Amino acid sequence: MHIVIFAGGTVQAGQAITRAIASAQKIVTADSGTETALRYGCAPDLIVGDLDSLAPERIQQLRNQGKKFKEALVEKNETDTELAIQSAIELGATSITLLGALGGARFDHTFANFMLLAGYPEFPITIVDGPSSCWLLKGPGQTNVSGKPEDLVSLLPLTAEVTGIKTHDLYYPLNQETLYFGKPRGVSNQLTHTNAEITIQSGMLLIIHTDTHELNELMAKTDS
Repeated sequence: MHIVIFAGGTVQAGQAITRAIASAQKIVTADSGTETALRYGCAPDLIVGDLDSLAPERIQQLRNQGKKFKEALVEKNETDTELAIQSAIELGATSITLLGALGGARFDHTFANFMLLAGYPEFPITIVDGPSSCWLLKGPGQTNVSGKPEDLVSLLPLTAEVTGIKTHDLYYPLNQETLYFGKPRGVSNQLTHTNAEITIQSGMLLIIHTDTHELNELMAKTDS
């Protein structure tokens, strides 16, 4: 089951977001992510969190509609987004797309959401925002990146080192090489075909795919 989670950050529209929402079998929202979901026409199947960022009137409206809530204490160990991931897994998710994980007023939340990928290394979670999608590859493992030639692909270690990296159909090839945490050598590689393959032996590698056409359109709008 594919579940889409709306976290509390901003959501930039893009084709990947449209595809994720269209394929969602359930919608889970984390606190203020509920408002974002509603703006995208997504009725939440479950609303999770301490509800400190959701207006009381909205909470009452959703309760009147029979929406399900899973409330948490304000003083807790987990973020609302982590609770939403746990809840999605409990609902039977086999894959999760996380929207609203980036941007917003809190940089610490953005960074924490990236770290959540490492917290669930065996579970397929994809973070999507605007032209970019990212996911974790845990070694030993293999993943494919699908897109268009000249799309950007960045490979960033989330562990001290990621070893045995081998790529096919990226402009800068890697052949059984190692990337090190804190050394951003893997930024801004490019697809040379519509599909690339990445294999690693050990470690955790963050894969970030950016649709170059969408990125250029976004930058043009920003400049105008």
